[in-house]
Amino acid sequence: MEIGYDHKHVFRESTKKGYEVCIECGTYHSVAQVEPKVIYEDNAYWGDDSGRSTLGQQISNMTCTDECGISKVDRVMQFVPDGKVALEIACAPGIILKTLIERGYEAYGIEPSLNYIEPICKAAPNSKVIHGYFPQVFNKGEHDLFDCIIALDVMEHIEDFDLFFKYINKLLKDGGTAIIMSPIILDKDKLIKDTDFIPAEHCWLFSQAYLEPYLKSIFDEVQFTRWICGHELVIFKKKNIYYGEGERYDFELCSDYGLKNDK
Repeated sequence: MEIGYDHKHVFRESTKKGYEVCIECGTYHSVAQVEPKVIYEDNAYWGDDSGRSTLGQQISNMTCTDECGISKVDRVMQFVPDGKVALEIACAPGIILKTLIERGYEAYGIEPSLNYIEPICKAAPNSKVIHGYFPQVFNKGEHDLFDCIIALDVMEHIEDFDLFFKYINKLLKDGGTAIIMSPIILDKDKLIKDTDFIPAEHCWLFSQAYLEPYLKSIFDEVQFTRWICGHELVIFKKKNIYYGEGERYDFELCSDYGLKNDK
């Protein structure tokens, strides 16, 4: 069965605890989600106590080279276009922001945990880090702000993915590029590794069969490429849509977004 952009999921109970699965496209949806504030603010998300890597280990993982002689940072940066202003959603540990600045970008980051703002700013001097969630921090009708938006291991954590992607398109400048990375099921009969199924925080585990036509309904030039086993990079460009006379908000004049890095 061909899956179109207007596909409606038909879920049944999954063999993966805490998930239901669409019987047509193979996408998984969590039925055991925990409030984001509990996961990202009330408890340490990174570090030994969480069972996840530390921020320092994350930077090492992102900058070490693989058997092809390329780092994860370089895998992302090869798709970053020439431009002036970039945004990274969920920007810990800060290495992407740092690299964007080295490329000449004015780099902004969004981070939900106050605990990680300072280390991000140390890792990426001259970046501007906003405390909050995407897209909720953009609440003044902003549009056409960024030449590039990056979100690595973010999409699967967002319950309202439709709002997430439509705001990315709204906030990109004409011809702007978005780069996301996420676990994606390439064949609905062959699952990604079990460690990618954490129902408390992984709201969606999309199949390419669903995600590709969905993204093509919003964006132009959608392409998938390998990140690591089970995870894909997805690159796409803004599809020009008229948003009316909304404000092109200037972060430099903004005092109510929260923290910024002035180092």
